Parts: sequence; C-alpha cells; structure tokens
Amino acid sequence: MSNSKEQILEVLEKYGELNISKLARITGIHYRVLVKRLKELVEEGLVEERRFGRLRLFRIKK
Repeated sequence: MSNSKEQILEVLEKYGELNISKLARITGIHYRVLVKRLKELVEEGLVEERRFGRLRLFRIKK
C-alpha cells in the first residue's frame, strides 16, 4: 500500500467522515492525487463514499 493511502486511512480513522477538500488540507496531498487514491481505496473495499448532491464524504468501511 502506498504511503499516501496509509496517510488517508490514518486521517479517516482519526476524524471519521471527511470530504475531499478537508482531507486534502489535513494530509497535504494534492487534490487530483487524493481523488485517485480514494477511488482505489473504495475499489479495494477499505473506504466507503457517500454522496449528497455534489458533496462526497469518505469514511473507513466497517
């Protein structure tokens, strides 16, 4: 697993559910890289995504 994916999982574990902008601010990962890594984590079944209109929230899958 890449370092950025580990960092994303650590932040989601600490803060619970976050949107992409907040995740980018906390982790310092560039927005486009973050979107790609989140997609990979969702496909791997580690993270789940919820949508409310344009808002996308991510959290660790239980």
